[in-house]
Amino acid sequence: MTVALVLAGEADAGFCGQLAALGVRRVDVAERTGPGLLTVAAAARAAGERVLICVGADTVPEPVLARLLGAGGTAAFTRLTTRTVPCSSPGSSRGPSPGSAAAPRLSSGALVVDPPDLDALARSAETLAALQAGPAAVGALISELGRRGVTVRILDAGPDSEGAVTQLIADPAARDMARWAAWRQLTPGALYGISLGLGLVAAIWFAQLAVHAKLIALPALAGSFLFARTGSLLAAASPEGRIRPVVGWLGTACGVLIEPALYAALAVSAGLGASAGLDGTFGSALQNTFVATWGGAGAAGVWRLAIAALLLLGVRKLAELGYEHTAGAPADLFPRSVLRTVEQAVTFPAGERYAVIALTSVFFGPRLTFLILLGWGVLAAGYLLAGQIARSPASASTASAWAQDPADGTPEADEANGLAAYRGDGVLASWVGALVDGRLPPLPPLLAGLLVTGVLAALGLENLPGILVLTPIEAMMLAALGARHPHDGRLDWLVPALLLAGEGVFLAALGLARHVTPWVVFALLAAVLVRHVDLACRARAGRGIEADVLGLGWEGRMLLAGVAATAGIVPFAYAVLSGYLWSLFIWDFLTGWLGPDEPGPAVPVPTDGVGA
Repeated sequence: MTVALVLAGEADAGFCGQLAALGVRRVDVAERTGPGLLTVAAAARAAGERVLICVGADTVPEPVLARLLGAGGTAAFTRLTTRTVPCSSPGSSRGPSPGSAAAPRLSSGALVVDPPDLDALARSAETLAALQAGPAAVGALISELGRRGVTVRILDAGPDSEGAVTQLIADPAARDMARWAAWRQLTPGALYGISLGLGLVAAIWFAQLAVHAKLIALPALAGSFLFARTGSLLAAASPEGRIRPVVGWLGTACGVLIEPALYAALAVSAGLGASAGLDGTFGSALQNTFVATWGGAGAAGVWRLAIAALLLLGVRKLAELGYEHTAGAPADLFPRSVLRTVEQAVTFPAGERYAVIALTSVFFGPRLTFLILLGWGVLAAGYLLAGQIARSPASASTASAWAQDPADGTPEADEANGLAAYRGDGVLASWVGALVDGRLPPLPPLLAGLLVTGVLAALGLENLPGILVLTPIEAMMLAALGARHPHDGRLDWLVPALLLAGEGVFLAALGLARHVTPWVVFALLAAVLVRHVDLACRARAGRGIEADVLGLGWEGRMLLAGVAATAGIVPFAYAVLSGYLWSLFIWDFLTGWLGPDEPGPAVPVPTDGVGA
């Protein structure tokens, strides 16, 4: 049994009933300030059983509560790294209006404390009550518990919080490193920067053919993942109850940049010798098997596998971001605890993918690495999507409660920061969507266009002469009819990922059919993936844009590639477009994410990267 304390001005009756249904014996309500924290201390000393502390008036999604109560040990859910809102920024309608004196409302979260840690919880609450005059955040309690030697598992600490590698190997060390980083006053952004640097160093060594070079890459890759986890843990336990938007973006961007760099490096190494991707210690044993020819013979076949793995990674990442927006919870958060670690490993999270890359590239070569990434990745993505689709009805109900405007509790009305902003529409798609004024749901026309594009790509775009090569683009333009829809349907969170799939399949098939150098195709698709994720992270941080004018939008990039195909200049167009998108990414980072926030009261994290 469990005793629950809700630190809020008042408790929602439905929320209290939800807690009772999950086995909570008693629910008490207290303030978030000093007196309420003293209530926590008193309850912790008197309970003798697990204590669940829910901070904030917003309803915590039931899957999160179920997962938290079934996690075992002391655990927390803070929402600081799954969704962020910045200080008021140009063009954003969020946040207090100029001159408003309203105090910012801290994010909601939950913390469950096991009986052996209750005394430390009581002392932590008393310390906060004495030192903190304002409302307390979940992160403040987590920090105080950490100072007293209590290990708190944060379930939503960044995009890599699931999996056996993370939970059993990385996080025990990352928690110690997070305490050291907090003592040294290192910020999560600095730790993410170190992670990115080590990841790129590892990619450089993986690009070498020699086995000893790949062995040198392994410590750099492990260090990159460990620093990313440390940064996520430090950000998720922020005592202030909020993080800067750039920190949340860096946590996502680390994986989005490092993993494609590793894929590219492995594909490069396949072209350095005569083994065509089957080098390594035991790679020669696979020379006369299907592994040697799957995806095509030679180094070009390895690049095709790398492109397919990149598209799969991007679709999965955007699907997770879309689901998080709708459900208000991480996309890989399982509601049950039986065999959870094994179940998470089956879903092939980042830690397991890195382990596969490290082991197979050293012993068998990159060709087998990509085959495992694709095979296991497809099964894992299907398993995750099936679970997310099954939980979507509950997600729709919780989203309305967790997507409130922090200033006044009214539903979010800023279309530039909604799920539609994750689509990456350009000017043309926005104009087409305006023709039907949001009356057409986005998923059916998108599925129709995606089906036509997939079939034509499978048949071969080299068989479409002249202007007929624009047929897949015309089919995908059906998706533009849903551009102005609010995307509030049960499965509309799939739309951004499916748009990326359609664009990626077309660009990859066209580039390979028109004999574009494979690494140029890969570079373009990686830039497109980063653009899609960047736009989604902007919307998540309250900085969304209604039309991707500078990035041309998904339809603009497809149209540009199609026109280049009719003119016979596809290799040139791909090289120029790739360079432009990467330059735009750097420019947006320097002027947007790193730019100063507009002066004004900080807007708290609402109740809402190494990779997915």
